[in-house]
Amino acid sequence: MTQYYVETDGKIYLVEEKGRLKFPRSKEKIPFSIRPRAKMDVESKEVVYAEPVISQHPRKWLNKEDIPLMDNVESTVRKAVNFSLPRVVVEAVIRDRDRVLLVKPSRGYNRDYWTLPGGFLVYGEEPLEAVEREVEEEINVKPRVKRLLNVFSAIGDQNSYQWIIFYYLAEIPGEVSKIQPKHEIKQLKWCNLNKAGGSIHSSLMKRGYEQVLEKLN
Repeated sequence: MTQYYVETDGKIYLVEEKGRLKFPRSKEKIPFSIRPRAKMDVESKEVVYAEPVISQHPRKWLNKEDIPLMDNVESTVRKAVNFSLPRVVVEAVIRDRDRVLLVKPSRGYNRDYWTLPGGFLVYGEEPLEAVEREVEEEINVKPRVKRLLNVFSAIGDQNSYQWIIFYYLAEIPGEVSKIQPKHEIKQLKWCNLNKAGGSIHSSLMKRGYEQVLEKLN
C-alpha cells in the first residue's frame, strides 16, 4: 500500500495509530490536497514524497530534524527522512586538451568501476576545498581548479537518496604522464572528452557529465 510523505518548510505530516506515528496510507486520510513530487522505495514499500496545498504554515506538524530522535516513529518514516537528506558529492573534470581523467576506486559506491575523481563533501567543508582534497587523495597531486561547471541534482537510480553533485573543471600542474593512483584508487586512464561518458559506470554521474559536456564543447 502506498504511503505519503508530506513535507513543507521542514515540517512533516504524520498520523498516529496505536501510539505510533506513521505516514498516511491513503489520500483519503489526508485532509488537504497534495502535489506528488517523487517516489521512494523504503523497506520494499512505495512512499510518495509530496507537497501539501495549504494556506498556512503547519506549526503543529513535526520538525523534520526531530524525527530520527523520536522513539514512537515508525521505521519507514525514519528511513524516508534519511533518504530525503541530500548527499553532496564533488567531482573533478580534469582536462588535458581533448582528454579527461577517469579513476577506478577499490572501495565505495564505484568500486571496480570507472568514474570521475571526487567524493563526498566532509562536514564543515566548502565544495572547492572538497574537490581539491579528494583529487589529491586519489592521485597525490593537488589540482588547479578552474571553475564550477555545473551542479546536478537527482534521485539515485539504485537507491532513493537525493544526490547533489558539484562538477569542477580542473587541470594537473606539471607533467600529466607522471600522475599515479593513490589511496583507494586501483587504476586511472585518460579518455576522449566526448567518449568518457561511455566508460562512467554510474548512470547518475553519467547524466551529470553529459550536462557538463555541453559547457565544454
